[in-house]
Amino acid sequence: MQQTDLRFRVSVVVAALLPAAYALAQSGAMNSLKSGAVPTGVAVTNSSSASVYANLVLGQPPASPPAGCSSLGTQITSLTDANLAFTSSVAGKTVKFTPVTGVTDKGSYQMAAGETITYTPSTTACGTAQCSPAVTFNFFFTPTNVGFADNNGCNNATFPNATNLAEASINFGVNGSVGGSCANADDTDISAVNGVNAILKVVTSGSGWPAATSTAQNGLLGSNANKPGVFGWAATNCNGAQANAGYPNPSAACGAPTNAPLATGTPASCATPKGVTYAPIVSPDGKTSYCDERSDAGTCNNQRDAYVTGGNVQITYVKQAY
Repeated sequence: MQQTDLRFRVSVVVAALLPAAYALAQSGAMNSLKSGAVPTGVAVTNSSSASVYANLVLGQPPASPPAGCSSLGTQITSLTDANLAFTSSVAGKTVKFTPVTGVTDKGSYQMAAGETITYTPSTTACGTAQCSPAVTFNFFFTPTNVGFADNNGCNNATFPNATNLAEASINFGVNGSVGGSCANADDTDISAVNGVNAILKVVTSGSGWPAATSTAQNGLLGSNANKPGVFGWAATNCNGAQANAGYPNPSAACGAPTNAPLATGTPASCATPKGVTYAPIVSPDGKTSYCDERSDAGTCNNQRDAYVTGGNVQITYVKQAY
């Protein structure tokens, strides 16, 4: 099995497509549920004592299948898709994400304190087997309903730092896609690449998840390196020489998050938690140097075994970070 990194990092109002595993075998085979298997579900909980807006961005498939993948299968890409059905733990409450005007892949839902909303995937016949739609959820949380209206991923957004995402990419291995290069594995992480505005937790259950990354929780900016299942600020590739390749901020048009970790020393330098030194990020004006939250090992991602589904991805909003 090989892994291909499909992550891209831009503003939080554009979906991040999670990494997914790819198989060397299975060429020409349809990705469907094995006998007795079930698809993976997702639950989202507001564990705080106040209401919060769950802002959802749905991942979008590539414009055309990659080489070796003749069909991308069924994917949920719109909030209006009948397969995208959540139920609430609050009796009598209907879960409906209000779309951003003019689009169908971004929307917000106000969660009550203590509320859990649950996505239970549907199954449909695909040939002689059963399949379930694939979906990539990107959740971020804001205390008021301004997540999409005033959050550009830069330091001049409403929040003290740009927003972090809880990401879950599920059921690609059972969505009817065809070909050995089609995505086929569940995957989760917490992305603090643009910044941090909330403390989030992601816990996965079921077989095939790595024990080391099955529980993830981000911290404040400057403390996310080496946290399992968490991509630190500006560390788009987690660790190594290319860790901050393609980082979204700072740039001439997008300032660093308010609490981005500063580089220290003369000359300024940075180091991983285990003491590996690396060069800082210098702001476009040349006045300030920052340290991306670079990990020592590639444990920022929580990727499941290929073609294994079932169990649950639990996303929890804990509290605002600042």
